Amino acid sequence: MQQPTTKILITGANGFIGNSLLRDYQARGIDAIGIDLQANGKDIFQGDISAPETISHLLEQCDVIIHTAALVSNAMADTDMWRVNVQATANLIAAAERHQVKRFVQLSSIVAYGNSATGELTEDQPVHADGGSYVLTKLASEHVVLAAHARGSIEVVIVRPGDVYGPGSRPWVILPLEAIHKGQFMLPSKGEGFFRPIYIDDLVRGIRLAVDCTEANGEIFNLSCQGYITTKQFFSYHYAWLNKKGPMLVSTRLAKFAASAATKMANLTGGINEASTATVEQLSTTSWFSIAKAERILGWQPEVSLEQGMHYSRQWAEDRGLLQK
Repeated sequence: MQQPTTKILITGANGFIGNSLLRDYQARGIDAIGIDLQANGKDIFQGDISAPETISHLLEQCDVIIHTAALVSNAMADTDMWRVNVQATANLIAAAERHQVKRFVQLSSIVAYGNSATGELTEDQPVHADGGSYVLTKLASEHVVLAAHARGSIEVVIVRPGDVYGPGSRPWVILPLEAIHKGQFMLPSKGEGFFRPIYIDDLVRGIRLAVDCTEANGEIFNLSCQGYITTKQFFSYHYAWLNKKGPMLVSTRLAKFAASAATKMANLTGGINEASTATVEQLSTTSWFSIAKAERILGWQPEVSLEQGMHYSRQWAEDRGLLQK
């Protein structure tokens, strides 16, 4: 059963997922606005979700919040990750309760299951914070959302996307291409780690369904592909785009050694190394995610094939000069 929505507020609206959602809703004639740290002068307003009083006038107008704003990093300081991913989420949903927002949709991640989980995982799988600050803060942000739901004053839905790729994806399109150009890209577990790609349009459609479905209230959903592919299969596309041989396949032990050395160098020079040991562990996982619950309750299945999604991604990268040396 679907419920009518009158106005949607999307946090992190300048980001990959948030902006894709905003444009999709607007293309469908649905009243949606965004907030982020920088405004665009049109439909994305400046606001700090850690200080919700700065956006109280917007909260009063909306009946649904889709919360995509987060620091997505395996390299940033723990204090920054906690402040943005957890405390700001707690502040925002408390403000949403005060302003009587009807539904709060939280974008979490499949990293919530931890890097050591194996096999096919349903939403009933216990979560495990064994993947660094990003994993821990995504778990903690889920906790504050579920705690608000337990108070009984707001509907919540938690979405755990798989590895979201497509035009504009920083971790799965932009950064790999940059690393390959520099000859610095390598895959741990000799490329046999599991990758669970979901194209951005499929994720956006799943989130829309989670917003509208009455039965989704209080639920957690995996939105991913059917099964998995290997990391070697996924990143082979990037090498083909660049007419290069690869990927470079190494042992997890060697990859962790190289990642640790690169992180130390980045710390010395004041930079950030996203190819950290946490990223190595993430690319070495051997788990995948059941989407049966999303199929049953939301009526959702992925529709964009990997071949199609990578074709669109390549075209976007080429148009922006990312395939040139």
